[in-house]
Amino acid sequence: MGFGHGAIIPSEPATGLNGRLPRRAFLRTKSGILTRAMPNPRSLSHIVHNPTWALSGRSPRSLLIILMAASLWACAESRPTPTPELVVADGGPTPAPTPDLRPTSVVAGSVSLWVTWKPEGVRALNELIEGFQSRNPGTSFAVSYVPADELRATLDEAGASGTLPSLILAPSTWARELFDSGLTQDLSDRPTEEFRVRVHPLPWAQANHQGQVLGIPIQMHGNVFYRNRDLAPIPASTLEGLVQADQALRGSFSEGVAQDYGFRTAAPLSAACGGQLLPDGSAPDLGSPVARCWLELLRDLTPAGPVFFNSDEARELFAEGRAGWLIDNTERFEDLREALGEEALTIDPWPVYQETGESLAGFVWTENAYFSAELNSEDFDLAWDFVGFMLSEDSQLALSNPNGAAHIPVHISAPPLPGHVGQMLSALLEGTALPTSNPRPEYVEVLERAARAVSVLGTPVELALQRAIAELAAVPDV
Repeated sequence: MGFGHGAIIPSEPATGLNGRLPRRAFLRTKSGILTRAMPNPRSLSHIVHNPTWALSGRSPRSLLIILMAASLWACAESRPTPTPELVVADGGPTPAPTPDLRPTSVVAGSVSLWVTWKPEGVRALNELIEGFQSRNPGTSFAVSYVPADELRATLDEAGASGTLPSLILAPSTWARELFDSGLTQDLSDRPTEEFRVRVHPLPWAQANHQGQVLGIPIQMHGNVFYRNRDLAPIPASTLEGLVQADQALRGSFSEGVAQDYGFRTAAPLSAACGGQLLPDGSAPDLGSPVARCWLELLRDLTPAGPVFFNSDEARELFAEGRAGWLIDNTERFEDLREALGEEALTIDPWPVYQETGESLAGFVWTENAYFSAELNSEDFDLAWDFVGFMLSEDSQLALSNPNGAAHIPVHISAPPLPGHVGQMLSALLEGTALPTSNPRPEYVEVLERAARAVSVLGTPVELALQRAIAELAAVPDV
């Protein structure tokens, strides 16, 4: 498996558990892409000095790759440089496999990126870098893989030591804390309009944080409506249809919808009631028709399947093949596909709430490109141009390839896409933007208690609403 042009890496040692890159993998093309995995006791230097381990039990193809890589490493070690690097000279970078990936200007400098992407995504990113570099030959890139569960702590360590990368690709929900921690820049005084017109308004909402532009959306994520075809061959277009499906499955040790009424899943369902339950940065208006309708919706949806709160139980029920539907986020797609199989898993359009005639929806958020607070002006301009390049229609289409990165594009002109990526894109474009300001925990607790009252305890909606209004009034002002 090759990572980028001009880099040879043995296919098996290059990936860690679950097909992920080991921490961290650095990749650079001819203009400066280094491929390295750290920490890795089976490094190329180890192969050179331990030929018995390198050659034993290997296929002819693997032997050829290892010997080529080892010889290149040995040549690198013979140079009088303090840090050997694996660099393969060739006739020139391979252009990206898209019709035209022209950046807006010719720039120079170097950019380092930290990503949490799977190997297929890193390969797709390398192809974009090659296309960019073919038109900007004076540039160099270093791409580092950091496991998602380690990225936040690693950023804090890098900020303390002054070793932040140029660009950080991370969740939009991190925007405020990264900026408040002094790790990233406010982009409000930059020409962000050139990016805004390319990005669909729904994902662009994740760039604006109380008037500040703290990150640029690169790909979408959000809640979608998964279905197991093996249990539910036909989609349900309404809540009534879901309840009927659950009744048909009873007695077969299966359920209709595995439901989690935690805030992140249940709150955006209020879209079927004509509004947001919790506007960005504000307290919920529990006296509004939207709040009453939301509780009635949860009450009416409850008979469609078991209800959980802020746990993995709903997901586990679905993954075990014991529920026909599940509301969950797109970042769980790979796990669910592995559990159920490619043919069984699909993503349905959101069903309609018959009382309003409107569809349910899920929260939508993004992965953003954040600009390091340590960037100098020259490298900032290069990083800015490269982010713009990633947001071109061709680049977004290349990253959405289901056999590659399989990203859900943010481009406003994204065409209909095939397969699961297209299904997720269609569902997310019907969603509602996740509030960019985290709601106060007290507000979330009031809403979840009301949801539990009508769904689990059978409390009448009117009584649950009165209690919630009283609880909200008792929350002290900040």
